[in-house]
Amino acid sequence: MDSSDKTRAIVLKAIRYGDNSLIVKLLTEQNGLRSFMVKGAFNKNAKIRAALFQPLTLLDIVSAKSRGDLGYLKEASIEYAYQDIPVNITKNAIILFVCELMSKSIQEAETDLELFDFIHHALTHLDAMKGNIADFPLKFAMELSRFLGFSPNIGGYNPGFIFDLEEGCFRHDVGSIAYFIDSQLSELYFRLGNTSIFDDVSLNFTNNERRQLMDAVTTYYKLHVSGFNDMNSTEILKTVLSVNN
Repeated sequence: MDSSDKTRAIVLKAIRYGDNSLIVKLLTEQNGLRSFMVKGAFNKNAKIRAALFQPLTLLDIVSAKSRGDLGYLKEASIEYAYQDIPVNITKNAIILFVCELMSKSIQEAETDLELFDFIHHALTHLDAMKGNIADFPLKFAMELSRFLGFSPNIGGYNPGFIFDLEEGCFRHDVGSIAYFIDSQLSELYFRLGNTSIFDDVSLNFTNNERRQLMDAVTTYYKLHVSGFNDMNSTEILKTVLSVNN
């Protein structure tokens, strides 16, 4: 009987364990969200080296079958080698943001082939993108929420409406709403919600508009994902985008 599982995987997190080992959190294609021990990853002659587990690296893995929460990797290799992301400062900042967003919001361990395919396709698409990529993080966050089941209701928009971040819909006035974005930003949020990450069409947001939308999107995640706390990568991404776009 085969005692191994073979699958594609996306690296979400890697934490050093002891002197030479790693505990890695991976989104796998066949088994959903999984954590693994990688023994001796920092050893000079390691079979599976620590360098493989950079944020959002796309891997092929073979793991030992385990009944516990922590599995063991038997093999790991690059499934798709990024060409531009490693040398592109802006794409690097986007990767850190996307990785943190995923780590904080993907909490279900069940297999979700559509979610995995979307993320895998989005990452390879980002690697190949040319020109303006500043809208990618916002588009990704918007589309990821759809796969995770708390997509904002973009329908029902009319000029002058505001977006209720808590209820996830547009309203004609503020009333007693605690979390909302004003009518001007709501119009941009509506435009964002009606685009695809794979369109490669610039939304022509200013840096200030993009920063405000990023704050709105992260607030939306905080309101709809249990335990979602402040994003550490957001300010870095805002700075990089303002310099390079």
